[in-house]
Amino acid sequence: MDKAGNRKTGPTGPTLFRQIALRLSGFTLLFAAMDVAIVVVTYSSQPESLAQELLSLEAERVQSATDTDPDYLAGPPGADRWSARYIDDLGEIAGASVGSANGGRLMDWTRRERIAGGYRITGVRSVVRHGKQHWLLMQFEGDGIRPYAPVILDEIVQHVAVPLIPLSTLLLIFNIVAVRRVLKPLRQAEAEVDALDPDNGFHRLSEVTEPREVNTLVRAVNRALMRLDEAMAMLRSFTANAAHELRTPLSIMQLSLDRLPPGEVRDELQADTQHMTRLVEQMLDLAQADALAPELLEQVDLADIGREVVAAMAPKAFADHRDLQFACHGNTIVLGHAEAITRIYRNLIDNALKHAPGQTAIDVIAGPGPQLSVRDHGAGIADEDLPRLFDRFWRKDRRKTDGAGLGLGIVQKLAQVHGGTAMVENAADGGAVFRVTFLAAEPAKPA
Repeated sequence: MDKAGNRKTGPTGPTLFRQIALRLSGFTLLFAAMDVAIVVVTYSSQPESLAQELLSLEAERVQSATDTDPDYLAGPPGADRWSARYIDDLGEIAGASVGSANGGRLMDWTRRERIAGGYRITGVRSVVRHGKQHWLLMQFEGDGIRPYAPVILDEIVQHVAVPLIPLSTLLLIFNIVAVRRVLKPLRQAEAEVDALDPDNGFHRLSEVTEPREVNTLVRAVNRALMRLDEAMAMLRSFTANAAHELRTPLSIMQLSLDRLPPGEVRDELQADTQHMTRLVEQMLDLAQADALAPELLEQVDLADIGREVVAAMAPKAFADHRDLQFACHGNTIVLGHAEAITRIYRNLIDNALKHAPGQTAIDVIAGPGPQLSVRDHGAGIADEDLPRLFDRFWRKDRRKTDGAGLGLGIVQKLAQVHGGTAMVENAADGGAVFRVTFLAAEPAKPA
C-alpha cells in the first residue's frame, strides 16, 4: 500500500533483462541452426570425406570398446552389408593382395566405388588394443546420406555445440553484468519515485550522467515534478484565498440571520451557516498546515496547551451534558508549533464530541512523553474503518453527519509537519483512543 492507501500493483510486462536474454537465446539457436545446415550441406557435397571420417570414427569406437561388448564390430546404423575384421601383412582384401594394393605395406586408406543401387566403401585403419597394433579392415555398402549420420552428428557436436555452449555462457554473463549496470540508475530512480512524498514538494530524483537515455528520462520526470509542484502551490493558494474571502460574507450572513424573527426557518439557516463557517475554518486550517515550516519548530508544553484548549471547550461540552477531563502524565515538552498543536487538540475533541454517543465523558491526556491522546467512551470504531479515518473528505455515512471529513485529515497533516504520527485504536474496555506523537525536545544545555 502507498501513502494514499492505494494498493500497489507490480510490473506486468517482461523485464529488460529477460527480453535481452530471450533475444540472445534466439540468436544463439538461429546461429546453431545455420551452423548445422552448413555442416550438413558441406559434408553432403564431399562423399569421399564422409567415407574417410566414418571409417576413422568406427576405428576409434572399436579401439575404445571392451572385450565384453559383443557388438563393437557391428558397424554404424544405416550401413548395409557391413563387415569388419583384423588382418595382418599377408592378408588379402576382396581377392587382392593388401601389400600389392598399397605399395607392399599396410597403411590407412579408404576407397569409395559406385555399385548398382548405391556405393561401396572399403578401408583399413590402424587400431591399438591391449597394447598391440592391429589393422582393421572395414567394408560396407549403402545409399544416400543416412549411413553417415554418426559423422555428421560428431561434426555438429565438435563444431557447433562445443564452441557455442561456452560462447553463449560468456555472452549471458556479459549480458547480466552489462544490463544490471545499465539498469542500476533506473532501479535507483524507481526507489526515489516510490519514496516521493506529496507533502515534500522540493524532492527531486538524482540525475545521473550515463546512460544518456536514463539521464533524459530522469530530467523529464524532474521537470514534471516541478510543474506538478507549481500546480499544487496554485491550488493551495486558491483554496486558502477562497476560504479567507468567504469568512467575511459568512459573518455578515450570520449577523443578518440573527435579526430575523425566531422560528424554525431561522434555526435551519443558522445551522447551515455554522456548518459552512466550520468548513471554511477547516479549509483555512488545512492551508495553514500545508504552509507550516518544519524548521520553525520550538519548545512547547503539550500539557499547558491541553489545559487551555480544554478550558476553552469545556462550556461547549457542558452544554451537551458531557464531561471533559484533562490529565497530564509528565515529560510533555516537545518541538512544535503552539497554534498547530492547539488545532490538533480542538479537532480531536470536536470529533469525540460529535461522534461519541450520549453523555459519555471525553478524556484529554498529555503524555507520558512527547504525545497527546483524546479518548471517548463510545462503542469504538469498526476494524474496516480504522485505516481510512485520517483520509481527507472521508465519511462513512454522509447522511448521518454534516461534517466535511477534514478534521482528522488536518490532525494527520499537522502531525506529519511535526515529524510525528497520528493513529487510532480501540480501547480494551470500550471507546476509541486517538493518539498523536511528536519529537521530544532536547534538554537545554547549561550555560
